[in-house]
Amino acid sequence: MDEYGRITRRTWRRTVVIAVVGLIVGGVAGWLVGHDAPASPTVLATLGPAFALGGLAGGISIIVTSLGISMRMRARMQGLPASARRTVTQAIKTGTPIEPAGSELGWRAFDQARLMAAYHPLAFGQFLLLSLGIVGPQLSLLVREEVFSAWLSRITCSVLVVAAVVLTPLLVRSSRRARRYVLLASA
Repeated sequence: MDEYGRITRRTWRRTVVIAVVGLIVGGVAGWLVGHDAPASPTVLATLGPAFALGGLAGGISIIVTSLGISMRMRARMQGLPASARRTVTQAIKTGTPIEPAGSELGWRAFDQARLMAAYHPLAFGQFLLLSLGIVGPQLSLLVREEVFSAWLSRITCSVLVVAAVVLTPLLVRSSRRARRYVLLASA
């Protein structure tokens, strides 16, 4: 297991603990505030703060690591001319290792692919957790009689769901390409 794999696994372990604690604390707080209401609003009043606190806490936990990895990704490409950056990007996308294998550009592409393989799953998890943190407070507003806040909450939730549906295959594909490049270039 390489350095980036260890960093990623440690980040996921830390994030799961933080998000679960946030879910529990938020759920308890939501239940304490909304336990007098009828059943449906009580469930939403309990889930809303739970999702908000768990999602935001987990997302912020991932931000710490993803910022470090993204700075490393930029540093690896710094100083390269635009044509060399395009070559590295195209090689990773197509899964074609740069020849000769031991060249400076080949090593940069290999390291960039390793960073991308670690970064993209973290970015995806961060997006989902932060989206959950945004959707959480909107849940109790979905069933309100006030038309404006109900529709605004529905639109917000819908936009985040559509964004998740669109971004999921893009990030998964990019992560797979980076992992495939690392396997081919290290062989």
